[in-house]
Amino acid sequence: MAKKIAITLFLSLILVFSVAALAACGTDDYSSLFSDGAESKYSAEDMRGTLEEFLSENADRTSLVKSFKPESGDGESRAAEWIAARITDMLEQQPDSVGSVRIVSTGERRFGVDTFESQNVIYSVPATVPSGKRIVIGAHYDNLYADVISATGAGYYSRGTGAEAAVGNGAAVAVLLEMCRYFGTHELKDLSVDVDFVFYGMGCLDYGGAQAYRESLGESGRDDLVLAITLDGLGGDKLWMYFDEQETALGKFMTTIAGSLGYGEYIGEPPVMQADVDETLTDKLPYTPQALLNESSVYFDYGNICTITSGSDFTFVFGNGMWYGKENAAYTSRDTLGALEANNPGYAMQMCIAADVLTCAVSHDTFAAACSADNGSYAWLTSRIAAYAGGALLAAGVLVFSVLMTKHLRKKYSDAEIKRNIKVAVFGMDYEDPKEGDVFVDIRPRGGGDDGSGSDVPFGDDPFDDGEKKK
Repeated sequence: MAKKIAITLFLSLILVFSVAALAACGTDDYSSLFSDGAESKYSAEDMRGTLEEFLSENADRTSLVKSFKPESGDGESRAAEWIAARITDMLEQQPDSVGSVRIVSTGERRFGVDTFESQNVIYSVPATVPSGKRIVIGAHYDNLYADVISATGAGYYSRGTGAEAAVGNGAAVAVLLEMCRYFGTHELKDLSVDVDFVFYGMGCLDYGGAQAYRESLGESGRDDLVLAITLDGLGGDKLWMYFDEQETALGKFMTTIAGSLGYGEYIGEPPVMQADVDETLTDKLPYTPQALLNESSVYFDYGNICTITSGSDFTFVFGNGMWYGKENAAYTSRDTLGALEANNPGYAMQMCIAADVLTCAVSHDTFAAACSADNGSYAWLTSRIAAYAGGALLAAGVLVFSVLMTKHLRKKYSDAEIKRNIKVAVFGMDYEDPKEGDVFVDIRPRGGGDDGSGSDVPFGDDPFDDGEKKK
């Protein structure tokens, strides 16, 4: 019976894993899209061209320790200047463009024992129907192209990949640039929130750029921030939108928008079974979904979040080395534009889908209401007290289960009671035929034995004799 149960459980697990894997497998065949005459707001050719230009001009975008920065500027700061100039050029080509772009220093930030200096590039677009609410759409633009070594050699160290980082995070930067172009040069009559497009620095170092941006808002500005959208790791098999561990009004709103655009097959919320890692957020349970291993984690406690990413990071897999048959080269030496084109030829169309869904959702007249909807709260579940209480309840449950199972097994498999028969050995054991369960009692009187030995035991020495003879 036990073997049957074990085999059944094993087969069930294999079935669940297989279904999860099949459900997560996306498609890079976008030929059926827009077959009904509909058009995307974005061009795959523009997305591809922007990505190629960004990577060719800014292959090295590594954040450097302050003491290592050359006076002429390092790769990360040069990339920030390039991004700001690119957005400015876009706006100057359109006489009716809106918004403003600026480079904002993150100030000196500590990471380990070292001090880093970085900068964010922020492009702000005001609401046309003001609601007093603000959202941020961001992506980190830095990479780990070069080695990062502390001045003392004892602090932060990361071996450089030497790759331009097309997936982590070049494709997301290109999407953000094209969205800046669209929002800055198109009249959005129903835009009900102020939008900050933020290109984060120090994204590979504890999300320093996102932390600096949030701090810069001040208390009132943080209260007005109703949503933080993060683009990260685009270029995998399928796009995922992560909102929370529970269903939210915003998530339902945005997935509905995606479906209405015909993208239901290409983008959606991740499956229930996710590959999570044992990371710990400040004062939180040791549980962090992969969707929060980016700038979204900075905003998680303070309002709505949305992470848009791709590939196997958001599905149940036995390892994070493959995108279901396609190499996961993100943040490795193989993270090049050539590898991206080989692994996912439809990556540019995927970038268009991400931009299209966000643009249509953000510019919708009910977007501000969706962001402000009450999603409930389960913050108490992530407190330390809840962790200890949960652990205590789990331990109590295991103890009760163990006691009950022990009693059940003892009752079921205990040995049957042995019935013993008491018999009298009148003439000694030589005249008896002992059987299992028989107990014999010798009732012969001591002394006066007739064997000439002086012993009262006719069958040998008295077992109770202490070896001394009475005299």
